[in-house]
Amino acid sequence: MLFCLGLAGLLFVVQTYLAGLLMPVTPQELAEHPADQGTAFYTMTDSAVGPWLSKAFSIVKGVGPAFSAMTAVAAASRLLYGMARDRGLPSALAGVAPRSRVPRTALLTTAGLTLVVSVWAARRDDGLDLLVSVVDMGALAAFTMLHASVVGYFVVRRGSRAWLPHLVVPVLGAAVAIWIIVLAGTLAKVAGAVWLAIGLVLALANRRRERRAAG
Repeated sequence: MLFCLGLAGLLFVVQTYLAGLLMPVTPQELAEHPADQGTAFYTMTDSAVGPWLSKAFSIVKGVGPAFSAMTAVAAASRLLYGMARDRGLPSALAGVAPRSRVPRTALLTTAGLTLVVSVWAARRDDGLDLLVSVVDMGALAAFTMLHASVVGYFVVRRGSRAWLPHLVVPVLGAAVAIWIIVLAGTLAKVAGAVWLAIGLVLALANRRRERRAAG
């Protein structure tokens, strides 16, 4: 898994670097014309290689998200199932279909929410920007809390003295995530705050339930 993550990161860096070298439009021009930013990569391939590559990328870009969406729905449903099985979410999401042995309730819930949000976003001119803001800021808020939990669990609770992996690295990771959140737009910050509030409410509710069960 670590090898795949490192390889994917390296490929993204190389791809971005080569695209920057071949880009016929300067960053200043793109900043002055925001409408051209979404098609900048296609402009680069059309100018540096040829129209055929730009069209090939367009086709892949059009087909790829469908498969990515199916993978994301499947992954999200397993995540909901795991959290429900560990009593982090309603137990109904932990149900498994008798024949296929898949988390059918979580899968249908994820697919239904995805369909509703997709239709809602498609009916708005800024729908894509809204979705990106919600997803990105939700992930950043989660990553920030994840780094904080590493420090809380290993350093505070277990008294670890492995400062580099258990304190320095999580603090630096949280600082980067917070820095991106601060630079984000107002809408993105609101989305991140909502995600964080939902997570905190669920965490507090689960802790109270565990205390009542233990008492």
